[in-house]
Amino acid sequence: MATSLFPLEQDLSCPVCFEIFNDPVILSCSHSFCRTCLQQSWEEKIERECPVCRCRSSEDHLPTNLALRSACESFLQQKRERELDPLRCSLHSERLHLFCEKDEKLVCAKCVSQEHQNHSFCSITKAAIPRKGKLKTHLTRLETKLTIFQKIKDISEQEAAHIKSQAQNTETQIQEEFEKLHQFLREEEEATIAALKEEEEEKSQRMKKKIEELDKQIMEISSRVTELNNILKNDALIVQDFKKASERAQYTVPDPQLESGALIDVAKHLGNLSHRVWKEMKYLCPYFPVVLDPNTASPYLSISADFSSFSNSAEKYQLPDNPERMSAYRSVLGSEGFSSGTHSWAVEVGNSEDWIVGVAEESVSRKKTCGAVPENGFCCIWRDGNNIRAGLSVSTSETLMTKPTIKRICVTLKCQEGLVTFSNPDNDTTLHTFAHKFTKKVYPYFNNGSMNSLKVLSQSNNDNKSLTQNTSYSFISRYFFGTST
Repeated sequence: MATSLFPLEQDLSCPVCFEIFNDPVILSCSHSFCRTCLQQSWEEKIERECPVCRCRSSEDHLPTNLALRSACESFLQQKRERELDPLRCSLHSERLHLFCEKDEKLVCAKCVSQEHQNHSFCSITKAAIPRKGKLKTHLTRLETKLTIFQKIKDISEQEAAHIKSQAQNTETQIQEEFEKLHQFLREEEEATIAALKEEEEEKSQRMKKKIEELDKQIMEISSRVTELNNILKNDALIVQDFKKASERAQYTVPDPQLESGALIDVAKHLGNLSHRVWKEMKYLCPYFPVVLDPNTASPYLSISADFSSFSNSAEKYQLPDNPERMSAYRSVLGSEGFSSGTHSWAVEVGNSEDWIVGVAEESVSRKKTCGAVPENGFCCIWRDGNNIRAGLSVSTSETLMTKPTIKRICVTLKCQEGLVTFSNPDNDTTLHTFAHKFTKKVYPYFNNGSMNSLKVLSQSNNDNKSLTQNTSYSFISRYFFGTST
């Protein structure tokens, strides 16, 4: 049975520095010292004498005390091993080999006889079995949480990179848009870019802070996972550190969520940009009653620079899967939602034979497919081959036209009345009307299943008649620059 090493440590300590001998030398008087300690002691004195008994020494060569050096090295090695051994009793220096069921701690043989009399004991392995199961459950939950945090971090990093790309592309488009106008619009251009920069900085900083926080939480969870994995490899450590390990495994920070509105509101900066600027100057400009929101667009869609039309892309764009995005459909929403008033817009469907046009509530499913019918939050009509239909329910649709030649669809939303009317603007005939009370904000909805593009038609400020963007810009060019586009 081991005893305290304190008396032995005193015997192996240098009488000058009081530390364990380092390269011990022996004098003729049989006293030993560290070689460095003795040399420093002699440097301060005229005569060489033993620092303990004061006996004079005439030795030029100080012989190493080999036996003492070996004993010191063995002692230090043993001491290091004891300090690194977590299963050795700190009071008695004996191995901890029993578990006290009353005090729930590991004990050695001396502990049993001195401090735990009449207590119940069991083996370390037996005590570890139930605790190991609980720790494994905690570990599984912790690993699941780590996966969630990592996934959110990955998407957040994509969003952060996309914000930068959006800012650069938006700035370029803003500059191109303003280049079409003249020098007297430069101040408006600078103000618009400043607003973009401000939003970019705000949202980039917010995303940076979020990612930094996710990094900290991921590091913390990873640290706990590593700790538990290390503990689970050793039954004794499971028992000894069970309470601490259980507490470390209880990571109660709520799972992170992706926040809506994280991306730059590109539509706010670029949507109807020309109209907003030219309206202040009381001149005509193209106005689109609906501006497509690229943050909601499917990765398989290509949105035009003015956010008025879209078409299918030959390849999938690398876009972050933010909460607003219509990932499950080849669809896009308008940038502005409506909860009051009457709103109308016309869509040029052209020769496309696979499209859906209408409105969708803000809460519609965006990540999983469902039918574009009222019970799912949609009021839409669609073309499927040679028929135009209206979706009444999941299992019911009404055929509105067969072999249609219609090229444009007008949608009129009356929020208070809960009416959505679809008509042919060329002959002013009604195709279908939905009567549906919306409980959430309603957005224009567009879906395109063909390679032909769908386009929201612009409107004139004065008479509200549809006209194309080219016509408007031709008028602007002739009026201000004396040229024709």
